[in-house]
Amino acid sequence: MSVKWAYTTVNTWRECNRKYYFASILANHNRKHLIRRKAYELGTMQNLTMWKGSVVDKFLELIIIPKIAEKQELNFQNLSEQAVEFAQKQFRFSENKLYQNPEIKKGNMESEYCILDIHETGQPFTEQEVEECYDDIRKAVINIPEIILMDGRYLIDILKEANWIKPNVEDRLVYVGNAIVKPQMDLLASYDWKPMIIDWKMSDSMVSDYARQLQISGLTIYKKRLDTPGKPAYLFEDIKLFEVNLLKGSSKQHDFTEEIYNTIIDYITLTSRDIALMTGDDIELEDFELTNNQVSCKNCNFRLLCGYLIKNNNTYDEGSYLKSVPSRQLV
Repeated sequence: MSVKWAYTTVNTWRECNRKYYFASILANHNRKHLIRRKAYELGTMQNLTMWKGSVVDKFLELIIIPKIAEKQELNFQNLSEQAVEFAQKQFRFSENKLYQNPEIKKGNMESEYCILDIHETGQPFTEQEVEECYDDIRKAVINIPEIILMDGRYLIDILKEANWIKPNVEDRLVYVGNAIVKPQMDLLASYDWKPMIIDWKMSDSMVSDYARQLQISGLTIYKKRLDTPGKPAYLFEDIKLFEVNLLKGSSKQHDFTEEIYNTIIDYITLTSRDIALMTGDDIELEDFELTNNQVSCKNCNFRLLCGYLIKNNNTYDEGSYLKSVPSRQLV
């Protein structure tokens, strides 16, 4: 039996088996099953730090990258203000809880759809924190033309000269044994007819390392080419992997070698077996253990739903659950 495999899924499984159940088995956007819909909403919910990054990602996907592809002139000061307006629409969408409206489909509200924890689960926040998010969004967009990638060349120039560029790529699917691997790539480009993958980041951490995520994308592109009749295989060094931190205005290139490729193949093969064991039709919530890590539990999107189900013998009532959720607080 084939299983859907993703790096984030494996990390979730290792963090907490029960969290994996909520995110990967229970969650479903179908409104006919209330608990599954609630798990879906909680799974897409973001805190403010995550949100500002997703705003910039989406603005790049829908506005900036298409303009670059069409060879348009770009005023990044103006674009930064447009990005803030873009964010403000999402904030209002979440604040008004429009995601609960059955008449509204996420696919029809692509640029506005947003669920923030400050609105859904009553996470305390200040207006200053929201304004700081807007400031970071402005900064990230303004930084784009200053980012240098390879050989001292500016990112913006490389993208303008690329053979083609495509944002938010999710259609490159390959099989590794019984695992279906289909990573999301923030940007896939062809430069000098060789693949270039870019992962946008907004973290201000000095120690974050997203190499594995990019290398899995590199594996997908390499293996997809092997499976394409009539085209020569890529060399491993043909595939360029870049982590671009928009908040810092910096970039980092990650290696992609035959050794890395084989290591990831082994990793996917091993971890997909664990996932396969817990994806049968007869799997229930009781089969998934809670984590002992209180920090992970505290930061989990599903903590309120999980706690509610524990207190109510795994029985869900929408009205009762909503009453148990704290009201939004302004502090």
